[in-house]
Amino acid sequence: MKSRKSERGATLVEAALTLLLFFWLILGIWNFGRVYHVYQIATNAAREGARFSAAPDPATGTLPSVTDVQNRVQSFLALGSVPVATDNISVTQTTTATVNSVPITFTTVHVTAPFEFHGLPFGPINVNTEARMRNETN
Repeated sequence: MKSRKSERGATLVEAALTLLLFFWLILGIWNFGRVYHVYQIATNAAREGARFSAAPDPATGTLPSVTDVQNRVQSFLALGSVPVATDNISVTQTTTATVNSVPITFTTVHVTAPFEFHGLPFGPINVNTEARMRNETN
């Protein structure tokens, strides 16, 4: 009987440690889901920006400006509640080859989305993604 009374505190400590570890596990799963959500939204926004930049305007036949592409990507990110500054969206157009004297140009849109963990002792990270598409000119 005396040994059972002395074990009451041990059970309480074990339960507290188990609940703490369980709580951290749940927070880790939740934060992983949030990181994956931000990554998916940023990837889709980069893809949308590259698609928008690769197709010329039917009325003028010119490609959209870098500012227009950045605004398109920012509005797509805003719909997913992922705020990203214009400085974190880069648009580059690169000519990589010439086929039958026609240059082949690719547009690459790179998005860097900041992410802050909730409830875990990790600092903020940047989620990086990019999309690349061939331009439809000529």
